[in-house]
Amino acid sequence: MLVAVSLAGVLLPCLVTALTVAREVSTRWALKMMARQAIAAIGFSVVIAWLGWGLLRLV
Repeated sequence: MLVAVSLAGVLLPCLVTALTVAREVSTRWALKMMARQAIAAIGFSVVIAWLGWGLLRLV
């Protein structure tokens, strides 16, 4: 659940920003920006899930 909330909190504002950037700069640049943001968000979510799994094993 925490991972899903984290991803939503990171990716939804990114979508609004990407639409604005696509309109003002270029669609290609906005897509690259979104891809980098998605990769970072997924990586961070994996770390959160991994740490949570590790903490549950300690209990």
